[in-house]
Amino acid sequence: MTRRRFAFWVGFGLFSLAEKLRCYGLDELAAAAMRAAEPAKPVAQPEMPLHWIVAENKSWRWFERESYVAGQWKLTGITTPINKKTGEPKVGGTGYLDESVVPGELRRGSQREAIELPPELDAEYDRHHPHPKRRARHGRPPSKWLRSLNADELRIWLKTIDVPEAGVSGMTYWEHLTRDHSFAPAKIEGLTIDEQAKLHAAAHYGY
Repeated sequence: MTRRRFAFWVGFGLFSLAEKLRCYGLDELAAAAMRAAEPAKPVAQPEMPLHWIVAENKSWRWFERESYVAGQWKLTGITTPINKKTGEPKVGGTGYLDESVVPGELRRGSQREAIELPPELDAEYDRHHPHPKRRARHGRPPSKWLRSLNADELRIWLKTIDVPEAGVSGMTYWEHLTRDHSFAPAKIEGLTIDEQAKLHAAAHYGY
């Protein structure tokens, strides 16, 4: 007899005993025992940000999907390669993603990369827009929200925005971000030079 089946019968027996003895205080104990007999419900996995890019070589084109897992972008699938001359899909391969899951702007050729955020994350980012007052101060300091993000979160967010470049002179982006834009060094630790440059541009843009 399995433990789940045993727990069920114990609970059932306690219900019967409570009814006969009119000892209804046993009901809660019986209910708990029978709940233990129920199979555990699967825990819903949180949605992950997805990064899509157009990839190609001399003969084929395809789309690549990366998922943001444990602080890194990891390749988690590609679509069936399409022959660039004939337009025919590659035959003989398995495990390819259906091209219908690729964002429309990539399939239409209007973009070469796109990022998809989980609804809750997309809604959070959507609440924070550039502000004229911050822009008038040259982004010093940026919003508290932007300065609260960790490097992993910034890396995702930076891919979702398009801002004009804003250079620095006589110092590194790191020095300028931490000294003049009030970013905590620990918050931007791990960002590449390009990511630091875009974060600096975002600050000047008024985020």
